[in-house]
Formats: sequence, C-alpha cells, structure tokens
Amino acid sequence: MQPLITFISDFGLRDAYVAQVKARILTGAPAATIVDITHELPAYSILSGAWLTFTSYAWFPMGTIHLAVVDPGVGTTRDLLAVEKDGHVFVGPDNGIFSFLYPADKVIAVQWRPEGYLAPTFHARDIFAPVVIKVLQGSPREKLGVIKKDPFMLDVHKPMVVHIDRFGNIITNIPCPDLQDYRVEIAGRKITSLAGTFTELPPGDLGLICGSASTVEIVAQEQNAAEMIGAWIGMPLSLRKP
Repeated sequence: MQPLITFISDFGLRDAYVAQVKARILTGAPAATIVDITHELPAYSILSGAWLTFTSYAWFPMGTIHLAVVDPGVGTTRDLLAVEKDGHVFVGPDNGIFSFLYPADKVIAVQWRPEGYLAPTFHARDIFAPVVIKVLQGSPREKLGVIKKDPFMLDVHKPMVVHIDRFGNIITNIPCPDLQDYRVEIAGRKITSLAGTFTELPPGDLGLICGSASTVEIVAQEQNAAEMIGAWIGMPLSLRKP
C-alpha cells in the first residue's frame, strides 16, 4: 500500500513551516501521500488539535501515520511519542494532544534522534518528520524508545468546548444521546432549542444539534454562535434538566 500520512498543526500557511516538514518526510519517503487535516488551529490550542486528530483518524485506512504537532513546549524536556491505536500510528509531543486516544494499544517515548543539527524550536521538521520516516520503513516501535505507561493527559471527560469551527459552531464533547434527558448551560445561558439542521432554528436563536462527530454542537442559523456567547476552546459546560 502506498504510504499515507496525515498532518495537523497550528503552523498556519503564511510561513514555510508546513512545507519544510513535508519536504523532510518526502525526501525520505518520496512515494508517500501527505493529507493535511488542517494547519489553521488556533495557536497553541492543544485541545482543539487533540479533538480533530481523534475525530479524523478513523476515516483513514489502517496503517496510516498521523503527525500531530501543536507544541508550545518545543525544545523542553517533554517526551516525544509514537502512539499505536486501532492499526494507526500517531507521532507528536507528549502534551495531551493524544488525550482522546487513550487508552491506546501502545505508547512509546521516542528516544531515537536523527543525526545532524536539531533546531530546538522546530522538532516537527527535525525530529518528528524523521520519526515518521522510520515508522514507514518498518522500524520496530521498540527501537525508537521505551514503553511509556503514564503519558500526559488533558481532562477531556468533563463537559467542555473542544473546538470552534470556522462558522462559529461550538463543538462539545457531550455525546448526542445525552440530549434526550438534558440541555446545555454555557456562560450562564441555558440552551433549550433542539434542531436536526441549522435551518430549523429561527434567525438569531441559539440551538443544539447533533454534529458530525456525534457530539452536541451549539449553533445559530447563519450566525457565529461562539461570538454570540463569547465561547472559547476549553470553556466548561454543564448539563441541566429541560
């Protein structure tokens, strides 16, 4: 099978960072296909990167390698990880970006380093990309490092905003079936309107729909719900009886 890699980051596209990471991978694996999940994550938003990595990987075939880099701690002593789950491999920093994947099949703290200069501010290009190549070459994961039993985890189980998309839809980690018994309260506002589609909501009204990841989203018809509420990624929510 042709090597397949996904890449998600907060690098944006105005600089050359994304291109340099891809160049490093393609130099070692010229037959690889690299699919960009997004590079427009809010800067330093580990939670949003964790959510989009988790909700995207299963759409790709088994054997895909997923490079996820939102890394405000780049250059520090935080570990670098290779995580195995459901026949996929994930490469990135040990800062919680794989929190939604745990428990995983295997978590490895990568101790292997490529030869040559390693820029302390650009591990994505100088370390993570070579690790991806090593995995593509079939190097046993254990040769990259040692098993890590306690990877860093964000608290992703309490109800919260996990992502805000470009339309201003507020994406939560609340499973859709919970709406059978509860409604959502956020920033002191209780959202009670339920809808199957955006157009079922009256203009200007906030409502709840079941989103594409099977979790609850707070939305408004052709308006930015996040701006209406003042929502932010990581914002806590609560569930209330209707």
